[in-house]
Amino acid sequence: MRALPAATAALLVLLALALAPGVALGHADLESSSPADGAVLAVAPAEITGDFSEAVDPARSSMELRGPDGDVLATGGVPGDGSATRMTIAGLPELAPGAYEVRWTTVTADDNGVERGTFAFTVAAATPSPSPSPSPSPTAATTGTSEAPTVAPATPIATPVPTDPTASAPPPDAATGDLLLPLAVLVAILLGGGAWLALRRR
Repeated sequence: MRALPAATAALLVLLALALAPGVALGHADLESSSPADGAVLAVAPAEITGDFSEAVDPARSSMELRGPDGDVLATGGVPGDGSATRMTIAGLPELAPGAYEVRWTTVTADDNGVERGTFAFTVAAATPSPSPSPSPSPTAATTGTSEAPTVAPATPIATPVPTDPTASAPPPDAATGDLLLPLAVLVAILLGGGAWLALRRR
């Protein structure tokens, strides 16, 4: 009967020893990043950072940036003057529009726990600015002014020159003289005719 409790105790000790490394083993998981996972950026970032849940071993932890074709463009790790829970990729080359992936590997210093992961971002192509449309030339309708109509030169009206009525009319004496002479001849004829008729009747 005593052998059973002893065997049970030994089994529990072995189980505890087997589970102890798993319980103590820790992992430095990514908590946040800049750029954020899935971000679409209008301007390429100046650097890339990742903040982790635990301090990592700077000698065995790293990050790398891969371009749209999968090539490694830059690498980084824990800065010498920074926190052990953050890794950075600085001094990035000029990033053309496209999709980029950051791969990270962390190793915790206290228990050698290894963790790997990725996050991605996209640099969007710049939107071309619209070209300005040519401004219309100013017209009478748009400028609010109207051109004065062309007026033909007026035909000069002849001003009547006043005539001197005395210049064209004959002198009164000359006109009267011209009328008296025929009258005198006519009277003389009538008188002569009358005298002749009177003499004939006698």
